Amino acid sequence: REPLLDPQQSAGLQERLTSHAAELQGQLPELLLRSDSPHDAIRSWLADKDLSHWWPQSQGGTADQGWQFETASWNRSRGAEVMNPAEIARAHADGGLDALLAPGVPADMAAHGVEAALIAASIALAWHLIRQRHSWVQASGAGKQRILRAAIQAAGLSALSGASMSLVVSLALALIPGGQIWLMGTTLVSLARLLPGPGERAFDLRYWPRATGSIACQGKTVGVGSSVR
Repeated sequence: REPLLDPQQSAGLQERLTSHAAELQGQLPELLLRSDSPHDAIRSWLADKDLSHWWPQSQGGTADQGWQFETASWNRSRGAEVMNPAEIARAHADGGLDALLAPGVPADMAAHGVEAALIAASIALAWHLIRQRHSWVQASGAGKQRILRAAIQAAGLSALSGASMSLVVSLALALIPGGQIWLMGTTLVSLARLLPGPGERAFDLRYWPRATGSIACQGKTVGVGSSVR
C-alpha cells in the first residue's frame, strides 16, 4: 500500500548508472526504495559503493554482461580479475546488510514491526472473543477470567508472529533480488495459512500442519476397512 520510489527519481543513482551505461535489474536493495527518506537512504548507501563489472572493463567487459554494486575497497583490491559467483553473492549480501542501516531504514522497519504486531494481535483477540461469545455470557466470574486470559495470550503470541513476519519481509526486501515478487508469493501463502482453523485453534499456525493433515486423512482407508485417524 506504500508508494515505492521510482529509482529514476534519484539523481545520484541515475548519474552512476548513466556513466556505466547500466540498467537496474535487482542490484539495488528494494528496502531503500521503501524507506521514509529514500533519497537520503540511497545517497548514503551509494557513498561507499562501486559499480563493479562482472567482466573487467580492461578486458572489454560491459554492464550488459553483468554488474553489481560492491563495497569500493573490495572492487579495487580485485583489480582486473573477473568476479566469480562467490564474490557476486558476497557483494549482494553485503549491500543488503548495509541497506538495513541506511538513514531512515531502521526506524521504518521498527514502525512496520509495531504496526504488524498490533494488527495481528487485534485480529487474534477479536477472533478469540467472537468464538467465545456464548461461553462468555454463560461463564461465571472465574470462567470469564480464564477466557480473557486465553484471549490475551493468543493476542500476545500473534503480536510476536506479526512482528517477526515484518522483520522477515524487510530482510527479504534487502537481501533477495526482486524482493517484491517474493513478498507477493509469501503474502498469498500466509493468508491461506491464517484462515480460521478447526476448533479453538484458529490462527494457531503451529497447529495447522497437523490439523490440515488430519483433515485430509479423515475418511480415507488403508487396506480393508481400517480408517486413518
